Amino acid sequence: MMHFLKDGTFWTAVGSLAALAAAVLAWWATRNASAAAADAATTARETAQIERDRWHRELTPELNFYLRASTYEWKLRVELAGPVGLDQLDRITLHVRDEAGVDHSGGVGLTEAQREEELPRVIWGPLRFRPVIDQTPEPGREAVIGVLERGDNAPRLMERSVPPSWFTENGQDPQHWQERFAGQKLRLKAVCERDRHQPWIVLAEVEIPDYRSQ
Repeated sequence: MMHFLKDGTFWTAVGSLAALAAAVLAWWATRNASAAAADAATTARETAQIERDRWHRELTPELNFYLRASTYEWKLRVELAGPVGLDQLDRITLHVRDEAGVDHSGGVGLTEAQREEELPRVIWGPLRFRPVIDQTPEPGREAVIGVLERGDNAPRLMERSVPPSWFTENGQDPQHWQERFAGQKLRLKAVCERDRHQPWIVLAEVEIPDYRSQ
């Protein structure tokens, strides 16, 4: 025993064990610190995202839609009314939405060309944007408004929607196409864009005044 203590082997072993224990403790502490830092970073990102989402919701554009009739056409005015903090929109893309709760697959009896080319272009509603005017493309489902400041409005012309070819081919009076939508509102979707913001989507339903009552 005295020889074991004298040559230092025992204390060397003790020192090695102590060094190993210290290394393990250091690794464990570093690992815990890294995990804590990662958790903190994740929490910070989630908190920041929640705040951005809240701010985005609070800036949802307040759009007013005014529809005025004249002979065989309607003028839609879109006004940016708010909120405070949103001074303008860089672009508004308006889409005419189809009537709700109705199957628009076309049913049986359509030709391949009608099903593939014409059916997707049918506007199942009372009005469409007038094509060509204000660079509105056929079939008149979509119209674009450029920069619009808060308090200002922009007009877009609208007209009656057009029945598909198979509607008249079946011997139905085109007037019945409009009668189908009698009393329905104009259903719109507005995709609103502003630099450095995610787009907002605003849905609206607008009463359609009769031009004969103007």
